[in-house]
Amino acid sequence: MKLIKLLLFAILVVGCASETQQKGLDEVAQIYDAKVSYSKGFSSSLGKKTVKRFNIKLSDSKLLDSLPIGETSANIALTVFKNFDDDEKSSYTEIYTEFINSKQDTLGYTFPVSLMKTLLPKTKGFTVFSEGIKNGTFQDIENFKNKNDLSQNLAEFLSDYTSKLNKSYGRITTYKLFGLDEVKGNKRTLVRYIGYFTFISGKKITYSVAVDMAVGKDEIVGFRIFE
Repeated sequence: MKLIKLLLFAILVVGCASETQQKGLDEVAQIYDAKVSYSKGFSSSLGKKTVKRFNIKLSDSKLLDSLPIGETSANIALTVFKNFDDDEKSSYTEIYTEFINSKQDTLGYTFPVSLMKTLLPKTKGFTVFSEGIKNGTFQDIENFKNKNDLSQNLAEFLSDYTSKLNKSYGRITTYKLFGLDEVKGNKRTLVRYIGYFTFISGKKITYSVAVDMAVGKDEIVGFRIFE
């Protein structure tokens, strides 16, 4: 009987980040006010496809201690991935996010690059909604909605709603995307992007924008503002 040996190896590399990779890491550090480091690695076993991974580690962030890590980790992976150049988007198979909280507990999540490629174009729905609320371009939101899901005139409704918010808290100065998750609804899967508006008064209001996960269906299918 022949002895068959399974070859399994993993290599971790800490080198220089490319300009595009560093841009994504800097953006993550700014969003979460965190210390961010990275490494690159790959693992392989006989007869299986080699896995090439980009690892992101975050620490020293008070904000992350207060956020749901599952939702946050997905956005961190997507934020770094969106800054990759075309070759980098094709060469990696996974993005791994690791957190060290204030209690020195460690938690990590792995995201396949194939999922990142699906999610990236769908962020346009979040951007259109956020820019529309911030800049008063409500018709852009109306034009980008899925009319089967949202029959209401959003331009009119959101104009009135935002006017009330502005009277209470002043104008919106910025918005941030800090998390995303997958939700089930009406026999389909949606991706829900979660962010917050910051008003000139300092008030922060969380909101979410939902988009169909199906390829090519990138319109806004739902939203919620948590005032």
